[in-house]
Amino acid sequence: MTHCALSRLLSAGAIKFPRLADAIGAAQPVTWFFRNDDAGWDTPRLLRLLELFAAHDAPLDAAVIPQALSPELAAVLRDRARAQRLGLHQHGHAHLNHEVTGRKCEFGASRSAAQQHADLAAGRAWLQSQLGPALDDLFTPPWNRCTQPTVDALRDLGIRVLSREHRAERLETAGLVELPVHVDWMKWRTPAADGPDLAALDQVMAEALTSVPAGTPVGLMLHHAVMADADFVALDALLAQLAGAGTEWQLMRDASPTTCKPAAQRAGGEESWARRA
Repeated sequence: MTHCALSRLLSAGAIKFPRLADAIGAAQPVTWFFRNDDAGWDTPRLLRLLELFAAHDAPLDAAVIPQALSPELAAVLRDRARAQRLGLHQHGHAHLNHEVTGRKCEFGASRSAAQQHADLAAGRAWLQSQLGPALDDLFTPPWNRCTQPTVDALRDLGIRVLSREHRAERLETAGLVELPVHVDWMKWRTPAADGPDLAALDQVMAEALTSVPAGTPVGLMLHHAVMADADFVALDALLAQLAGAGTEWQLMRDASPTTCKPAAQRAGGEESWARRA
């Protein structure tokens, strides 16, 4: 299906996710969150995604690459976090693969515990200096992969939530809350067109909704930097459908109570930090 075909369907209100609708109707109330990775890359597409979520008053969490965050983008994100439901958290350090063989990983077996801790601390310090209280105590590793030394360093640095893919390797995460994603939007593509496979996404989202344990939020992962026009069209339709179904969606910090900051603390911290910036 081409982008033009998707656009025509959307204008006619014809893009639907029927299996997901059935699952929502049959399931106990389930909370959703949307995690968008790689903030710092392709700012125009990032801003387009933020506009889309703002138009639906839908919450979005942006996983920010510390070494890709410029002061200019940081200022934009701080403003956006005040104006819309936007969460910001750390996404690795430089989003670099350090593994010589095997799957890509920035915090894998090739890195010592000291190297991992140093990168995580440097990335966190930069994000804190640029985002202030808008930065949540969450961490998403690039490629959704990390190792036990990563977890140990996160605990030491005050990170309270780790977000990976729901089938990720089990680690000893005592002291951290795991908040995994269950649906990878960019995994399901139509080979003949630059866009999503709507039927496959519909099936995967429905299966995720019905398979998560009670009380577990369903996480949907996005990568704005590789999204095509057709992805924005289809995502627009999905957000409209979820809103029409009365679906509950939250920011990750609210889906994971350990990350909540008192309103007065967030507001006061923002005010004092802004004066220092």
